[in-house]
Amino acid sequence: MKGVNSNKGFSLVELIIVIAIMAILVGVMAPQLLKYIEKSKVSSDTQQCDAIRTAILCALADPNVLSADDKSKDWIKEFTNPGEDIHLYSGAYGGAWLNCEFVRSVTETLGYNPWATANTAQGFKSTPGSGGIGLAPCAKVSDNGNNFAVYLAWSDRTGHKEGENFNGDYDELEDSKVIFVK
Repeated sequence: MKGVNSNKGFSLVELIIVIAIMAILVGVMAPQLLKYIEKSKVSSDTQQCDAIRTAILCALADPNVLSADDKSKDWIKEFTNPGEDIHLYSGAYGGAWLNCEFVRSVTETLGYNPWATANTAQGFKSTPGSGGIGLAPCAKVSDNGNNFAVYLAWSDRTGHKEGENFNGDYDELEDSKVIFVK
């Protein structure tokens, strides 16, 4: 004897309820997901700034750079001149500035030359602030010339996309919104 098939599937009302619940969940989760994505981009940019700073520190300690008779000596002065602002992006320097032992050392450590790339903000992922023209890596030398920080102009380390172009002193980086590494 054949049994009666009591499995009719889902009703239209049940399907609509499930779709409505899924839409509500997506609406609640999307802003959180976007916030986490931006925070991961900020983290990535912080690591990129740290890599640039490490490459520059290696170049400043490289015996070949210290003994080079080229623009390397001028680069060393840039990174030890108190209060100096240094642009670390394409177009900021050219010619002999880019063809010296210092830049070769930075390029070898970093894997690319930050002063000669076609993309001004190579590898940076966070969203620039509304007033920004794009992310721009820079360095700021401390007031005593003993240290420097690499920061990302027009960035926002809080992930709120309220970036700013940092114009303060080395010690004021802590209070700024920009992504930086000291």
